[in-house]
Amino acid sequence: MLPNLTYLRLSYNAFTGAAPEGLGELTQMKLLQLQSNRLTELPNIPELDESLYSTSTFVTDCGVPSAFNEAPKCQNCTMCCNANNDCFPQEETKVQKWGMKYGTFAAVLFAGFIVLCSAVVFFSYLFSKRKNRGNALTTSTVRRLEEDDKYALS
Repeated sequence: MLPNLTYLRLSYNAFTGAAPEGLGELTQMKLLQLQSNRLTELPNIPELDESLYSTSTFVTDCGVPSAFNEAPKCQNCTMCCNANNDCFPQEETKVQKWGMKYGTFAAVLFAGFIVLCSAVVFFSYLFSKRKNRGNALTTSTVRRLEEDDKYALS
């Protein structure tokens, strides 16, 4: 093949089937764009240097919704495009960096929300009870003063 090949843009062609395994042997590759074809299998491409093209260094059709029954798996893709021609960078979200799954994160978030709401209700109850206790003392004090006023000398 071409061992010194550095840039290969094969996007928007009518290629079908598996991509050639020889693509994985191109060690000088800096840019590889294969999206909008019908490639069902992708070779294991070494990680490309993202300093030149950032997330556009290795682009394929590994996104969802896929034009295929099953989206091709791509280990080192920097960007995946879907059947709608929308392309998204392949980077971990904060949730994934924390080592959580989305279902677990949603459950933790929901539980935190319930705890927060419970705390607000509890402290509102305590505040209301304390406020009403102060009113009860004031009412009884006024009543005593009124009773004492009957017996006071004018």
